[in-house]
Amino acid sequence: MIFDLDGVIVDSEIWWDDVRKAFAAEHGRGWTVDDRHAVMGANSRQWSETMRRRLGLDLPAEEIERAIVDRMIRRYEAEGAPVIDSAPDAIRSIAGRHPVALASSSHRRVIDAALAATGLADVFRAVVSSDEVAHGKPEPDVFLEAAGRLGVEPGRSVVVEDSLNGLKAGRAAGMRTILVPNGSVPPAPGAEEHADLVVARLADLDPATLEPRTGAGDAGDVNGRARATGGVPDTIHPVRRWLRISLSRLVAIVISRGLFRVRLTGRGRLPAGPAIYCFAHRSWIDPFVLMAALPLRPRLRFFGPKEEDMSVGGRNRLMSWTGATIPYRPGKSDLLEATRKVSAATRAGHVVAIAGEGRIRPFEGHVGPLSEGAAYFALRAKVPLVPIAIVGTSWLGFGRRVEVVVGEPLAPSEPRNREGVEALTLRCWTALSVLVRDRPELRRPGPFGRWLTGLFNDWPEGSREEAEAAERERIAALHGAAPAPAGLDAAGL
Repeated sequence: MIFDLDGVIVDSEIWWDDVRKAFAAEHGRGWTVDDRHAVMGANSRQWSETMRRRLGLDLPAEEIERAIVDRMIRRYEAEGAPVIDSAPDAIRSIAGRHPVALASSSHRRVIDAALAATGLADVFRAVVSSDEVAHGKPEPDVFLEAAGRLGVEPGRSVVVEDSLNGLKAGRAAGMRTILVPNGSVPPAPGAEEHADLVVARLADLDPATLEPRTGAGDAGDVNGRARATGGVPDTIHPVRRWLRISLSRLVAIVISRGLFRVRLTGRGRLPAGPAIYCFAHRSWIDPFVLMAALPLRPRLRFFGPKEEDMSVGGRNRLMSWTGATIPYRPGKSDLLEATRKVSAATRAGHVVAIAGEGRIRPFEGHVGPLSEGAAYFALRAKVPLVPIAIVGTSWLGFGRRVEVVVGEPLAPSEPRNREGVEALTLRCWTALSVLVRDRPELRRPGPFGRWLTGLFNDWPEGSREEAEAAERERIAALHGAAPAPAGLDAAGL
C-alpha cells in the first residue's frame, strides 16, 4: 500500500493553497483554482517553475520553492498536523498486515514535518518525495520508486490518492488505485474514472479484498473491476438483467394497480436523463409502487436496502433477483463497490432511487431525517436530485388511492464537500416536507388491510405502536413541544 500525504493523511492541500495565495498576493498577483490544479501532484522543481511562469514573476524558481516550503514548515510547527479523520489509525492498522510506503509530491522537509506531527515517522517502510525522482505526478516515477524500495512488484501494489494526477500516476505504474476525495480541496473532474475504488475515508478501506492488477481487470472490464474493488462480480448477464427488470416491473404494475388506485402526479418534472430520486418511505411496498408508477425510461435502479446479507429473507432475495437493486452492506467493503455502481448507473443514463429516511415511517404528513447518501451521489455525479413523496402507503387496503408526487428537481449547485452535501440534504428534506405536509393521516383499515400492511412493514422499534410513539416524540422535540398524547396524530402537531 502506497499512500499520498497531502489530502489523504493530512488536510494540508488547503494549507498549500493558502500559502501560495498569500505569496501571490504579496507580489500583486492572484492564485486561482486552475492554478491549483496545474501544480497538483507536481514535484518541487515543477510546481515552483509553474508558479514562476503563471504568476509572471522575475524570481528564480528555487527562491519561490524555498519561500513556500519555509511557510509550510512554520505552519506545521505552529499548528500541528491537520489530520484527516482517523487516517493515522487506519494506516497503522493496514501496516500491521501489509508493507506500506509514503510517496508524496511534497518537499522532503515538509514530509518530515508532517510525519513528525502525525506520529507516523516509524510506520512507513519507505518514504519517497517526488523531488528524489526524475518526474513528478502524473508520471509514475515516485510510485515505482516506492514499490522498489518495498521490494514489491508494481502489479501487487495499491496507490491511495486524492488527486487526478496522483491517480494517473498510479495507473501509469500498473498499480491499483484508490481515490479518497478530499473535502477541502476536491479532486479535479474526471478523477473517479482513474480510480478502481472510491472510499469516503481511509477507515472504510479493507485492502485484503483487493487483487493484483492484471490485463483482465483493466478499465472497461466490469467483472474485472468488481474483483479489483472487493465487490461481488456482476454475474447477471445484461440480457438476463434486462429481462428480470422488465418482468419485475410488469409484475409490480399488475399487483400495485390491482390492489390500489395508483396515480403519478408531476410526471412533467421528471428529468429526461440520469438523476437521483429521493423518496419518502412509508412501506416496503414503496419500491414496487415506484416501479408501477414511473415511466419505463430512464431505467430505474434502487440503492439498498441496507442489509448485511441480501440472501436472508424472502423480500431481500426477491429484490436481489430483480437485478434492479444496488445492495448497501454497511460495514462491508462491498459498500464501496455499491458506490461505484451508483456512479456507473448514472453514467449509463439510469435513475437511482434512494429511500432517503433509511427506514419506513408511520405517518403520512412528516418526513424523518434524511441520510446524506442521495445528496452525496447527486453532487458526485452532477445530476439532479428529485424529491418524490409516496402518499397512501402507511396503511394499505384494497382499492385505496396511492399517489406518487414528484417535486421540482434540485440542481446540485453546492460545492462537492461535506458542507455542500449537508446543504443539499436540507434542501431535499424541505422539499419532501412541503410535498407531504397537508396530507391527512389514513384511517386504520380492516383485517385484510392490517394484514397487508404488516406484510410490508418492519419496525425497528418492534411494533407499529412503538414506532408511532417514538415518531411523536421526535416530532414534538423538533417543534420544541412536549410528547403528544397517544390519541393525537402527526398531522395534529
